[in-house]
Amino acid sequence: MLKSYLQSFFTRLGYLMGAVMYLAYAAPTGGWANPWLIGVATFVGVFLPFFARLSDFFEAQVFLRTGSVFAGKIGRFCWQFLFNFLALRSLVAGGIVDLDDLATVGGVLGAVALMSLASQGTQYLVIDLGNRNVGNRYLNVVLALSFNIVLGALAALGYGAVQVVFVVVGLVLGVIGAFWSAVTDIAGLVAPSGGVGVFFGTFNPVHTSHLRILREFIDARQLSKVYLHSTVVPSFYRGLLEEGVIEIAEQRSGMRVYRLTGRANLHIDYFPTGNTFYEGPNRLAMLRAALEDEHLDEVAEVLYLPEVYARSGFGGVLADVRSRHPHQRVHGLHGSDGGGSIVRMIFDSAFFVWPWVAIRRDTVSATAIRNGGQGMTHPRVDRIRETLERTDIVDGTRFTFGRWSYEYHGGVLLDVADPARSPFCADDKERTGLR
Repeated sequence: MLKSYLQSFFTRLGYLMGAVMYLAYAAPTGGWANPWLIGVATFVGVFLPFFARLSDFFEAQVFLRTGSVFAGKIGRFCWQFLFNFLALRSLVAGGIVDLDDLATVGGVLGAVALMSLASQGTQYLVIDLGNRNVGNRYLNVVLALSFNIVLGALAALGYGAVQVVFVVVGLVLGVIGAFWSAVTDIAGLVAPSGGVGVFFGTFNPVHTSHLRILREFIDARQLSKVYLHSTVVPSFYRGLLEEGVIEIAEQRSGMRVYRLTGRANLHIDYFPTGNTFYEGPNRLAMLRAALEDEHLDEVAEVLYLPEVYARSGFGGVLADVRSRHPHQRVHGLHGSDGGGSIVRMIFDSAFFVWPWVAIRRDTVSATAIRNGGQGMTHPRVDRIRETLERTDIVDGTRFTFGRWSYEYHGGVLLDVADPARSPFCADDKERTGLR
């Protein structure tokens, strides 16, 4: 464990940023032996990788309970404000930072507010880039924090030009980012009725809460149509597979089980919702079956656009829905859990999607279902899961669930109506040696 910690890129980056912070303050002040500076720089260097995860944690906990993106960002801001305040106040107490140098930015509280806003703003930007498949969310956040350590150090030491940049970054990125979250929160409360809806998620597998909130969504917004689309193989996992950070350990009961390799980084939570996923076509079959069981298949349609998803993620699927209904409002349903917050960011960055949040309050869980929980999904979904658990089925066997017929191949139910009848990302099996 210690070896993995020391070899981690994020551990080394943290140490580097601690050293940068130390040098940025010590060089102009001569405080090379100042114990306050040494203590703060050392703590920042050691704590930086964990700081990023804690920032995500506080935001996620507030969002989970409130369903408000703005409140979640306030939670993130308060945690970062407290951390920055203690660090800067320590440097002032140690005589490293002169209060007169902070006068132009409002003293300690003003400097900390701007430092936290600038940090928030750059994090909003890089998280959005991560959602658009540019970089990795965790890496992006750590790099943004590192950038702000350098910028904050220079600004706190009274460099006028840097202070101007710092103010601009803080106001433009931080305030506008938070303001837009408040706007979309309000839009969700005052949204007009009518139009079409989208519901994106892992659906791993679909359960009773999914369909309950779907029905509430349709009734609340008076929708003529709702499109559901599950994740296929998220770009995050595709990239990790290609890099050899994770691999498919086994495939059983219609699911793939991922595991970490020696290249994994101990600072990253690669499997926040578990490491077991039903194959995309199987989740498609279960979604269709659940809609039929709930008699929602007349108004709700399951899309399966693996090529679009691979290229552009849910943003691409959303664009496809808009192309089908160019003159209608689009409403977006999402939960308040971690996956729901990512979907909400996609809605917010796409503009003109009216959000509808379902705050999670029950104990129904896809993880519990995969672990054997009973009574949390629908009869035909259970039939599909029981079929996939059988070991006596030969490839080519056909099954019918409601209106849909499927052909079984290697633990995957392929839609007979699909002329290609091939599962997406089958090359993952080749890469891992699985057949």
